[in-house]
Amino acid sequence: MEHLYYFAAIQLMLSKNPIELPEGRKFSKDEIAQALRLGIIAELDAINLYLQLAKGIDDEAAKRVFEDIAKEEKTHVGEFLALLKSLDEEQVLELVKGAEEVSKLTGIKVEDPSSPREDSEGWEELQNLVKDYANSIRRVRPSLPVTSLGRGIDAVPVEEVSLDGSIKSRRYIVQLREISQTFEIAQASLDYSKSIGKLEVPQALTAASKLTFEEEKTILDGIKEKAGMKMGISSWDEPGSAVNEVASALSKLLSNGFPGPFLLFLSPSRYAKLVSVHERTGIMELQRLKALIKDVIASPAIGDEEAVLISSNQQVLDVAIGADTVLDYIGPIDGSHAFRLWETLAVRVKDPRGIVLMR
Repeated sequence: MEHLYYFAAIQLMLSKNPIELPEGRKFSKDEIAQALRLGIIAELDAINLYLQLAKGIDDEAAKRVFEDIAKEEKTHVGEFLALLKSLDEEQVLELVKGAEEVSKLTGIKVEDPSSPREDSEGWEELQNLVKDYANSIRRVRPSLPVTSLGRGIDAVPVEEVSLDGSIKSRRYIVQLREISQTFEIAQASLDYSKSIGKLEVPQALTAASKLTFEEEKTILDGIKEKAGMKMGISSWDEPGSAVNEVASALSKLLSNGFPGPFLLFLSPSRYAKLVSVHERTGIMELQRLKALIKDVIASPAIGDEEAVLISSNQQVLDVAIGADTVLDYIGPIDGSHAFRLWETLAVRVKDPRGIVLMR
């Protein structure tokens, strides 16, 4: 009977939301951490309750059900704790200190299964693999000026040049945008990779590919939004039309005094039209374009109905990178390990006249 009273007391305690918030307001980071601590408390109470109930049950089938549920609650504790660690660095340090004190007093060393430190070399190898793969498939960022700021920077200043009889600038702040992808790797996959001495994690590479696409879309959208010059564009089905239109756009940049290198960004389908050999000239349009500009870069992050020609130097723009392809371990989830791959970035257009949007 005392178990039932205990159960009723817990239900009464947890039936009311312990965190009062005005309607419409979401949790802050500190409040999320507070909610996680309350969740851990509730899960620990539930574990004790189910194990106590199991002890009082003679029916083996029913007993196993309660014991199995208790095990699931232990998994939930690990999930909450792993997420809490990502939000509260002080909590991580205190947990480490606590483990060290136990080790000094008793000689007992306890590993934390919810922490990436259990296999730090493995996660480091995964981080390197994912970052190297992302770098190998990037098309847009490597061709542009990049300013590396480091993790923890949320915003950067922009000095935008304007010409009104004299050279002037307008200073404003731009927020870095965060993009991310989450994925899971089964423990069985990690065990197999360890046995063959090589990481085989296609889901991680897929996440890197998707993150790269989001990065390119963010960069190209930022460039197009700030384009200082615009002109029309045809289908490029006619031989020579692509070269003529790009040459016209290039003339606008040169007449405004912008130096090279000049880059053309377009969709894969437009790029395909440039590599076909026309009977009249006997050479590819792509070859003729590269005689005018440094490079032609195809990206699925730009539409078929447009192309962008830029003067790629610090005078015109750069890409500010905060966190760069960072891999965070979230925690264990139902026999798998959850990860979050993310970065922060912003495009700083300093002179919009150095960008021609062809649409």
